[in-house]
Amino acid sequence: MVSRSEARRRLVRAAYRLGWRHGGRLPEPVVRVLGALAARVVVAREGEHVGRLRTNLSVMSGRPADDRLLRAGIASYVRTFWEVLALPRWSSADVVDRVDLVNGPVVHEAFGTTGAVIALPHSGNWDLAGAWACLSGMPVTSVAEQLGADEFAAFLAFREGLGMEILSHRAPGLVETLVEHVHRGRLVCLMADRNFSGRGVEVDLAGKRVTMPAGPAEVARRSGAALIPTVAHYGGQPLRRGARMRLVLGPVVPAQPGDDGLVAMVQACADFFTAVLSDHAEDWHLLQPFFDLPARVPRDRTTEAAA
Repeated sequence: MVSRSEARRRLVRAAYRLGWRHGGRLPEPVVRVLGALAARVVVAREGEHVGRLRTNLSVMSGRPADDRLLRAGIASYVRTFWEVLALPRWSSADVVDRVDLVNGPVVHEAFGTTGAVIALPHSGNWDLAGAWACLSGMPVTSVAEQLGADEFAAFLAFREGLGMEILSHRAPGLVETLVEHVHRGRLVCLMADRNFSGRGVEVDLAGKRVTMPAGPAEVARRSGAALIPTVAHYGGQPLRRGARMRLVLGPVVPAQPGDDGLVAMVQACADFFTAVLSDHAEDWHLLQPFFDLPARVPRDRTTEAAA
């Protein structure tokens, strides 16, 4: 008998196979309408994951997340999902044209000298960001959470098709391998908000104490590369043909020695994430528990009439 978790994994695998075959062909106006419809339906039902998203967006935005913000968050999530399905069909020119780089010289200068480690939150479309970097002469190495062999193989093939080299988060000696990739002239891009390993450090994010991964700071410190916090977001732009994603690069975080120095480096990344995402919380796609808060924040309906 197939377990519920295995049935769910099979459904996800089938959805992605079907999506990569057909989903990317949907016209963007259709995706925009479907995203808006899905957002209204999902928010109206508000299941467990949506309740967690409401909590996370409330903290990041600094105010109780009303239904309008939550619908914008779901629509942003749908947009990213469609873009991931469409990416393999886009031309190189399409990929490059869809990214608007903010403070771009910082990464080009670092990549050409010390090397660079990019620390990203789960916002916008990080796969599009990686594809853009590869096409811009900065081959990407990244790490993916390995939830299951089949899922990992599917996403491995997808991201390798975009030019990226992907390592499992379970790989032994992962930090040392990433340092080696920096020295090989690769751009190391790592997700830096959710802590998968359980070996993160405690910092302040959006005014709350959380545990964030120390891996990006540790790789940068050991390799001598520049640590650059970076946030991808859509800037409130509607999904239309040629709609661009903003890739906002922060200042280089100076390397600091010792345990306290490592915490300070991670805190600098958290501060930059907060500074950018507080105005673009809808693009932070975090539906998992993150803050040590009740599962749900009460709805604020004061602005729903205008939504």
